[in-house]
Amino acid sequence: MVGLGMAMMLNRTGIASLVVLAATLVFGVVLGFVLAFGSGETDPWEERWAALGVPEAEFVFLDGVTPDEQESIRQELKAAQVVFLEHFGAVTSDFTVYVSTDLHLLNRRLAEDQGQDVQVRFTCGGTALAGAVAIVLEDCGPETRSLGGPMAHEYFHILQGVNRPEVVGTVNPGAFPPLLWHQLVEGSAVYASAVHRQSRGRWPLGARIEGARLSWAALGANPSVDELSQEEVAAFVYDGGLLMTEWLVAQAGPEAILKFFRTGAHRAAFEGAFGLSVDAFVTAFEAHRLDIAPPFKWRIAGTVLDADDMPVGGVNIAVSVRIAGERWPAGSHTTGEGGAFEFLGPGGGYSLVVWFQCSDADDTWGRTVLVGEFGKEGFVDDDDGVYESEEEGAAPFEGEDQDRIDLLIQFPRTRAELEAEYCES
Repeated sequence: MVGLGMAMMLNRTGIASLVVLAATLVFGVVLGFVLAFGSGETDPWEERWAALGVPEAEFVFLDGVTPDEQESIRQELKAAQVVFLEHFGAVTSDFTVYVSTDLHLLNRRLAEDQGQDVQVRFTCGGTALAGAVAIVLEDCGPETRSLGGPMAHEYFHILQGVNRPEVVGTVNPGAFPPLLWHQLVEGSAVYASAVHRQSRGRWPLGARIEGARLSWAALGANPSVDELSQEEVAAFVYDGGLLMTEWLVAQAGPEAILKFFRTGAHRAAFEGAFGLSVDAFVTAFEAHRLDIAPPFKWRIAGTVLDADDMPVGGVNIAVSVRIAGERWPAGSHTTGEGGAFEFLGPGGGYSLVVWFQCSDADDTWGRTVLVGEFGKEGFVDDDDGVYESEEEGAAPFEGEDQDRIDLLIQFPRTRAELEAEYCES
């Protein structure tokens, strides 16, 4: 996530909440990752990086980042530099990476070193600033910590240069449709990080694109950002932007992505990079979107009760679909005071993830608590409130596509008990 005022316009709390959920469901995919290759063996990524002839970026590791994690994070960035030069035609080490396990400590250091008004505002995430990447690993699982959280995503923002004053989109959004510009900023970073994960043997690019199609299908036929929930706004920006980037890469190749940003990120730069006008792209992509991500039409509805049979409001019910063996969120709804939820989803092959954000008054972004998962055999309670990739969760609904209404999801505990255990520090 790049530190931009436009993100505030799109409700950064909502964007962060879906990003956190998606990261919770997917970012643990690190199969095949090994920090060291054994005594006497050479890491091929290190060799490929050395062949680039670029210096190593400056790192500032704050509290709690272990020596092994520090080395792993350095290697993660080097691999991203190799992959992005090969795919997008650019590389740089002219920036500083700040990594901390404490959000407030990180922001204090950024203020001291960078004098930045835009700071990281959520745990287990990152922000790209002018000449710096800031990563906070607080609340991250061990696998995510070892990879530096969204390191590749934030490094791609550095390559875009969207915080440089010469990039028109930053200082004069009117020169380019602001919402579309923001979708391209974040969507291309999502695309790039997905290419990176595929290159590292973790998760196929096609699987990430399939997830984006499901997310967009959940938005309906003609989504308007003004009418979307916070989580839907995030899908609109990140997943919609990913689908746009996929389409543009198919038309003009991956190097055109950075050409657009590095030649000003305005209308003329868009046409010069991709060979068509902004208006022609919007028309063509709309037809493409309806073809690849037709809106969901099946109803999902029910009620959430706690252990005392009391309805629970403010709980998020999210569709979870397995893609290439991993879960992906595809639409959600937040229960009202009566504990009811109703929204459209796929007709089958999904389960329902149940989660909420803690109501800590001093926590701007809120901590996410996973309550459990609901599927064909009922509700499966989570034992620690944190998603872990090896947990099986609930079995997905099977059979023919159909509406699923009158569902009853009952917690084994009250929300107050859950908050007391997982939210209070």
